Amino acid sequence: MQVRIDNTRNINQESYLQAIANHIVTNPGTPSDWGASNDIPADFGLAVNPAAIPYQIDIDKISRLNSLNNCSLSYFDMENTSKLEDVALGISVSQIMDVVVTQVSNYTSNNVTYFIFSVSTSIDSQPVSATLNSYVIADNYVNNVTSSTSNVGASEFIVQVPFAESDAATVVVFARASFDSRITSYAIFNLATSTLQTAPPSSYLSLSPLDYNLNLIRNSTGLTINDCYVFTYAHQQSLIYDPSTYSCEIPRIVDESPMILFADGFCNGTYFQEWVSYPQVPFSSGSPFSGSEQNVFSYEVTINGVLYKLEISLGGTPS
Repeated sequence: MQVRIDNTRNINQESYLQAIANHIVTNPGTPSDWGASNDIPADFGLAVNPAAIPYQIDIDKISRLNSLNNCSLSYFDMENTSKLEDVALGISVSQIMDVVVTQVSNYTSNNVTYFIFSVSTSIDSQPVSATLNSYVIADNYVNNVTSSTSNVGASEFIVQVPFAESDAATVVVFARASFDSRITSYAIFNLATSTLQTAPPSSYLSLSPLDYNLNLIRNSTGLTINDCYVFTYAHQQSLIYDPSTYSCEIPRIVDESPMILFADGFCNGTYFQEWVSYPQVPFSSGSPFSGSEQNVFSYEVTINGVLYKLEISLGGTPS
């Protein structure tokens, strides 16, 4: 009888936690547009209002869960507005398709440096074919090149940069799965450090998008902003920087793609580049569940026309 009681308790607990996770994903919260401001919601929910399809998540609500956003929601506020008592909460969002970019080699000819990259695309560690659209950005220079990965998820492509700017450039790679345009991912490669960047460095500027405005928070003095851009899989556009508000308006681009927002300039004579994604994905927020019970509920959600993997973790004790 005790075994039956324990099993019933476990089933009831899992159903209870599943209902909480479903509520967070399908409920817009109160007010329904809380993501577009710095306000703390009265009721926590991530859904678009009104939602056109199931599991459609608001681009600003999800971005405010990233600690790098200037208007990020604290873990205390997440717990409090979710009406959770004695239940820890964690939320993570990741891209469906993994894109890995590696620099193979480079050479210089006629004052132009050519960089050769290899790219791999996979979903759940299984290779998939994808079309690629890559941009290279340097001081007063933008160029793009298209390619694709094969059925084994591998490819090479070449970008070219003026030699004088080749050590201070960034390559943005968008990959779109050949079988579903909604599965579009990005990767950022920094030519100055020859590394794949998984998060914005924010050394000189912190770029913080919200409500289709890009806020530029200065982390250093003596900054001069040169250019601001937005990049998607199929579109690139210059942004108009307003020095009086330290911000740019973000266009509502019709493209099933993450947006990469980009700013460059000089800090006391040193050239710099900063970037941020919109929505600000991937990220993990909330409880780390160190040594405590963790129940994970996974969803495929749509944010601005793109599919992402969202995981909600519940259990243990809030910390």
